[in-house]
Amino acid sequence: MNPNARAHELIGVSESLIHIMSEEIELLKNGKASDIAPLQEQKASLTGIYETHIRQAAEEPGALAGIEPDVRSDLEQVMTRFQTKAKENAFAVRAALDMNAKLVQVIANAVTKSASPATGYTNTGASPGGYTRGAPPPRPASLNRSL
Repeated sequence: MNPNARAHELIGVSESLIHIMSEEIELLKNGKASDIAPLQEQKASLTGIYETHIRQAAEEPGALAGIEPDVRSDLEQVMTRFQTKAKENAFAVRAALDMNAKLVQVIANAVTKSASPATGYTNTGASPGGYTRGAPPPRPASLNRSL
């Protein structure tokens, strides 16, 4: 494949990934993380293609050497935008994960705090809370009721 064609493919894949990451960021900002799943499949597929192009370029140093100047300029610009968007996307994902972890912790704390103590008696027959000093024990009561 000629160098300009490789560069154009890499530009196209990068542009697609930038678009998907932008959509993810917007969904996360709007609290719609559950809507990201379809984008994840596309992102994974495109990331595989992107990594293949980058690996080939690294393995064949001359593969992109003969790129026309305007194509090289386009490639450099899209790579800069890609790196910026990837950092922004990583930050948004981390922020969403942190927020979810904090929410889970708040819920767990609320459940723990609102849990009522055990009622009934212990295996020795004592009241689980025991009696407080100065407070009389509860009086036994019985009902004499017949039908």
